[in-house]
Amino acid sequence: MTKRIRHSLILAACGAATFFFINASAAEPKKKVVKKIDPTSGMIIDENWRTVQAMCSSCHSPKLFTNYGGTRETWTGLIRWMQQKQGLWEFPPEIETQILDYLEANYPPGEASRRRNLSADLRPPNPYTSDARAEYEEKLKRGEITPPKITIDPTGQ
Repeated sequence: MTKRIRHSLILAACGAATFFFINASAAEPKKKVVKKIDPTSGMIIDENWRTVQAMCSSCHSPKLFTNYGGTRETWTGLIRWMQQKQGLWEFPPEIETQILDYLEANYPPGEASRRRNLSADLRPPNPYTSDARAEYEEKLKRGEITPPKITIDPTGQ
């Protein structure tokens, strides 16, 4: 056997070993971190989950966000849309940060099982918007009334 043939066989063997090593490691399933789920709400139990449960579940089912995934910008956009179009109150900055931290960490993009929201021109008008709500918003802007204070337990519970 010539030196050239032996060299070619060694290279082929190394290439095959590399191929099998890469494919074998790619075939190994990634270990998924099992997160604790609240049996009542279906929400992932994590830091700030109680804040999110209190603030979001007061208007809609948690399934509206547990079946959806998004970036921090996506979640911020949804909150702004709810505030502009659905009558959601403005959160104190620390509450909004807790909500966004929780959603970003636990419901990231790529894990959604819900369709994207309809564009604004395809949505029906909000039947819950009222003259009373508009009056409330105007009084807030003029400083005639103050929004309710939301207190936070330091543990997030």
